[in-house]
Amino acid sequence: MKLIQWALDNLFTLLIIGGVLAQLFQAIRSKKNPEAAPEEAPPKEYEFEDPELAERTRQIREEIRRKIADRQRGGETGGVPGPELAPEPAAYEEPPPLIREVRLEPASPAAQAQPRLDAQRAAEILEQQAALADRLRQVEEMKASAVRRAAFEASTVAPEAGQRQQRRGALLDDLRDPVALRRAFVLREVLGPPVGLR
Repeated sequence: MKLIQWALDNLFTLLIIGGVLAQLFQAIRSKKNPEAAPEEAPPKEYEFEDPELAERTRQIREEIRRKIADRQRGGETGGVPGPELAPEPAAYEEPPPLIREVRLEPASPAAQAQPRLDAQRAAEILEQQAALADRLRQVEEMKASAVRRAAFEASTVAPEAGQRQQRRGALLDDLRDPVALRRAFVLREVLGPPVGLR
């Protein structure tokens, strides 16, 4: 009963150990019998939507595997013979003529749609730029109107009120400065009422 309770308490640990042991046994079994090991599936990068391209890729892979097997056997040819490759000559006195094949393939629908997409993107970019220019113009107009308003208010304020406002602004500027604020505290302590009378 204690063993079952312990197993239930440590179930996660037992599952991890069991998985590791299963992988270890599988690796040992595949090393003992390499022919019985399942052939690896081709990676996802070899999967194609075009069946002709997939078939051509499969044939090229089979040919490469066959050539590797031939080299491992010491050059013996076996299985289906592939296309013969011309041996490369040691040196040319004169370079061989270049032969270039030109294939004319019809343009794919994606290539035809590309200019349409580019034009659409360009139109979207131009629209965004126009919207940004409009917002910039509005901001500049607001800034100019704020400057005009401040100038108007300054010109309409009475001279005494202007001086009061100027002194008040200077006092607020002094209180924003840490050095001036420290000096104000020291002056209050020195010139104000004593601490015992507060």
